[in-house]
Amino acid sequence: MYRCQNICHINNNVLYGWYVDFLQHLALPNAHIFNTIVPLGEFLVGLGLILGCLTTAAAFFALVMNFAYMFAGTISSKMDILLGVFIIAAGHNAGRIGLDRWVIPFINKFAAKNNNTAHVKHSA
Repeated sequence: MYRCQNICHINNNVLYGWYVDFLQHLALPNAHIFNTIVPLGEFLVGLGLILGCLTTAAAFFALVMNFAYMFAGTISSKMDILLGVFIIAAGHNAGRIGLDRWVIPFINKFAAKNNNTAHVKHSA
């Protein structure tokens, strides 16, 4: 196993010491959990982006996964970060096309309804 304090360069890959520790002490011992969570997350992010449902959240979690792959040293392109920023910015306009056109107003209406009922005091 590699041991580095901050940032290491091994086989032309950049490895971050804190992320290597995370992988060695949390991810690898619980590989059976991560082997379920990662493909499920990738599927849900892809489905959200394709259908246009909760697009901003899907774009955010796609960027989180992209950073995880970058920290692990599997990708090294800095253009991915720039592309991720554009995707997050585009998520602001996501409610015009796709399922967000109907899902976001429903969520806002449901949240407002629950918020109003929480503030009502019951008098006897």
